[in-house]
Parts: sequence; structure tokens; C-alpha cells
Amino acid sequence: MKGFSLFVLRLSRVTRSVGGVTLACMIFLTVIDVVLRYLGKPITGTYELVSLGGAVVIGCSIPQSSVDNQNVSVELMVESLPLPVRKILAVFTRLMGIGLFMVLAYGLIVKANELYRAEEVSNTLGIPFCIMGYALGTCAFIETLVLILLLADILVGGAARE
Repeated sequence: MKGFSLFVLRLSRVTRSVGGVTLACMIFLTVIDVVLRYLGKPITGTYELVSLGGAVVIGCSIPQSSVDNQNVSVELMVESLPLPVRKILAVFTRLMGIGLFMVLAYGLIVKANELYRAEEVSNTLGIPFCIMGYALGTCAFIETLVLILLLADILVGGAARE
């Protein structure tokens, strides 16, 4: 279990790093585009790149957010419940999340395959949309692994990450 835990935690850190680098590039590109636009020479495709980059940033941030327990929750209500009920609720929500992200990952990969076969590309730069489907599908699959790890932590009392 320790090997699985290390693998999943490293994957989530990699996605966080990819998301962070993408966000930094989006900021840099936007600043440069604003300056060049003021000089009358805007960068072609900035809107497309920033839009696609936003999807990458969001998708890549989800696994590490789950690892760090940074997701929105209703702690005020949940904390008032007895410990066994909280544990059952935590297991239920992790199982629902695993199911949701497995379906999402599968759907995104299927859609990416369709976009690949149809050769769908962005209007200005001609970036293949299938890349986004594969990237976001991979992020959703990594989130599934993170939720499995978090479920194992609940069921074995935190021993899954030791």
C-alpha cells in the first residue's frame, strides 16, 4: 500500500506543478499580449491559449486539492455528528467521488478519441482539441486514484500513507 500511496502522491504533485507552470505561462502571455497590443502588435491566439490553459489549470489542481483537503465541505454540520456517522459519511462521499471521476475520466477519453478521429482543432492556432480531452481525462483518473487512497486512509485509520 505504501508504494501505491507514494505513486499517487507523486502524480498529484506532478499535476499540481503542471497546473502551476501553465498558470504562470498564462499570466506571462497575457501581460506580454497587453503590452504588445498597446504597441499595436498583439499576439495571435492569446485568447485560445489562455482559455485552454484555464482548463488545464483547473483539471491539474483537483488531485492535489483533494490530497491537501482543500475542497469545499460542510464541516460545521458534519463536526456535530458522532464519529461513526462521520466515518460512514466520509466513506460514502469518497465512493461517490470515485464513481463520478471514473465516469468523467472515461467520458473525457472517449470524447478525446472522437475529437482525434474528427481532427477537430481550435480556430486560430489549429491546436487539436483531443489533447485537452486526454489531459483532462488523465487528471480525472489521477483524482480517482487520490480518492481511492483517501478511502483507504479512512478504512485503515491513516495507515495507507505510512
